[in-house]
Amino acid sequence: MARNTTIYVDGSTARRLVNNQAVPERRREYEPGKRPSTRPIIKRKIDPIAVIVVVFTIAAAASLIFCTINMKTNETIKAESVANLQSEVIELEKENSNAAQNLEDSVDLGAVYKKATKELGMQNASSEQIMSYESKKSTKVKVHNR
Repeated sequence: MARNTTIYVDGSTARRLVNNQAVPERRREYEPGKRPSTRPIIKRKIDPIAVIVVVFTIAAAASLIFCTINMKTNETIKAESVANLQSEVIELEKENSNAAQNLEDSVDLGAVYKKATKELGMQNASSEQIMSYESKKSTKVKVHNR
C-alpha cells in the first residue's frame, strides 16, 4: 500500500499543501442557480382497523354522555313531578279535613234522634235485644303514609 507523503503545515485552520498540489474542490450538492431538491414526502398509510376502533370509541363515549344527560333530565323531571304530586296531596288532605269538619258541624245529632224517634218510630233497644260477641279479626285500620 502506498503511503501518503504529503506534508501539511501546522498553524492554520485551513490546511495548505506544501508541494503546490492543487487543493481538490468540494463537490457541490446542487448547481448554482438551481434550488436544491427537497426530500420526498413520505405519506403514511392509515390503518383502517385503527380508524374503525377510534370511530367506535368516540361513538361509545358520545352515546354514554347522551345516556347520562338523558337519565339526569328524566330524574329531574320525575323529582319535580313528585314534588307537585306531594303538594297536591297536601291540598287535598286539607280540603278533605275541611269538608269533614263542615259535615260534622252541619249534622245536629239531637235533631236526628228526635226525627228518628218521633217521626219514624225508632225505639231504644232493651237489654234482651243487646248481644255481645268477640271478634277474631282485628278492628285496626292500617294507614299507609309515605
